[in-house]
Amino acid sequence: MNPVKRICIIMANITEDYRDEYIVGIEKQANKLGYHTFIFSMPLLDEIHTKKEEEIYDLIDFDQYDGIVFFQSSFSAHKSLGNMLENFIHKNCRKPVIVLGDSQLFPETYQPDNRNGIEILTDHVIEEHGCETLYFLGGEANQPSGNDKGFINSLEKHGLPCTDDNLIYGGYWMECGEALAKDIAYNLVEKPDAVICQDDTVAFFFIKALIKYGIRVPEDIIVTGFDARRDSRNNILSITTYPSNAEYHGRLVMARLHTLITGFVESQITPPKCNIITGMSCGCGDRKPQDIRLQLELHEKQRMSEIYFKNSELEEKLCSCMDFKELHPVILHSSYLIQDKGFLAFHIRENETTSRCIYARNHVWEDEPILFSSRDLYPRHLLKNESKNLHILPMTFNNQFIGHAVVGYDGPIVYNDIVKRYISRLAIAISLINNRNQLVTTLQQTTEPVEAIAPDTSVSRNNETIFVQKDNSLHKVPLENILLFETEGRKTIAVMKSGRYEIRRTLSQLEELYSKKSFLRVSKSTLVNLTKVISITPDVDRTLLATLTGKVTVHVSRKHANEFKERVNII
Repeated sequence: MNPVKRICIIMANITEDYRDEYIVGIEKQANKLGYHTFIFSMPLLDEIHTKKEEEIYDLIDFDQYDGIVFFQSSFSAHKSLGNMLENFIHKNCRKPVIVLGDSQLFPETYQPDNRNGIEILTDHVIEEHGCETLYFLGGEANQPSGNDKGFINSLEKHGLPCTDDNLIYGGYWMECGEALAKDIAYNLVEKPDAVICQDDTVAFFFIKALIKYGIRVPEDIIVTGFDARRDSRNNILSITTYPSNAEYHGRLVMARLHTLITGFVESQITPPKCNIITGMSCGCGDRKPQDIRLQLELHEKQRMSEIYFKNSELEEKLCSCMDFKELHPVILHSSYLIQDKGFLAFHIRENETTSRCIYARNHVWEDEPILFSSRDLYPRHLLKNESKNLHILPMTFNNQFIGHAVVGYDGPIVYNDIVKRYISRLAIAISLINNRNQLVTTLQQTTEPVEAIAPDTSVSRNNETIFVQKDNSLHKVPLENILLFETEGRKTIAVMKSGRYEIRRTLSQLEELYSKKSFLRVSKSTLVNLTKVISITPDVDRTLLATLTGKVTVHVSRKHANEFKERVNII
């Protein structure tokens, strides 16, 4: 039996736009040529700073792969990390490498030639709309993609002047669009008839900036994008654009890498036929026929995935798990949320040398932990038939690398936003359990054996912490800062001097955890920190009114009044 041929793809993240098409194109061609793909990525979107997610790249063993694709241009938001990885690959990898983007270290690079698409867009606004003064916006001067060259070709073909004033660079994000819109609004540059943008993202932000300054699109200025990204088909103002054929270019990248590996030249790959996609940003509207049925099917699939995720109550179940015994069935019964998968595994890094598999395919390990080298992706004996395309993602929380997830697909596909959310929530649950286990271990190690005595019901301060939630963020706070826990509808609230925070546990669970420490149930809906009680006043119907620090008052029911007074007197 021939060993499996493997390709390693290193990129920053999946963004559900043209990058997906690149990866799918690489996967399609790789699978056709008998390769399996291993994609290492960080599930980040707009975050500038990483939080240990980059440790996922430490799992890459270059000797295990036949060739490497480094998606350098995907690290535009993390340029220093991209440069560091490129140097690391150059120093440690002896296999063929192709860089998607620019490179000073590797001779084999790939940049798609987009000049034809940009030229078609520029021809359109000149011939169909009679534009004579045009600007090209975005990107970098002398960029390898050559988008500006297509713009120049069209102007020269139509006998229109083109100087450096027509070429306005400034990057690939919102800043360049904002700057040009401001210059136009304040008459610092001649008002153009049309602006051809480097891509749809630049076009989208440029249009927003124009509208802010009271400049209408397309009545005052026609705008086009490029790439046919998701932003171009928005419901506010559809953008005239042209497909970048990223999937086709991905197949070309893999074909060239195969030639570097084997010396065999693949037969020519035929490019797909593309047409300009007209939108409201040039005034034509959406004249290109759309596959409505396909769009509806994709929309319905995504909608159902969202419904499944919301109805699964995954966040509540994960964050309420007290230990791995409770966590295992939650994973087992919720893994259906990650659709289309052929393989799924979650691994926790025990230390620098050892990792532990807690789930693989449809099985969990409770009694006998499955340990393996932390340099491996998974225990190989658990995966008899390797999926053709594997995505390896980091599990991180609170600036700690907890472990990694492996999602395998039997066909060309990329993971979606549901996978990102599932893994991030699972990382939080694992972190909470690990912190709890470390606390128990520490207490066991520091407690000397003594003779059996009656349970100690005294109140004592400790350094224990607890996670609370506010504005979709989890915060770790000292337990002693909590004034009280109370229920609010179906939610459990932690009350502190700084405000009210949600807790992912029930009041009964909190009572079980902290009743022998400083907390006591004083009513059906309230659990009070006794160390925060500063006064007790008799109230009507033999109830008590307790005042806590911060002038917070709590009613103590008759049922709990005697125990409350006894416990408070111990302080």
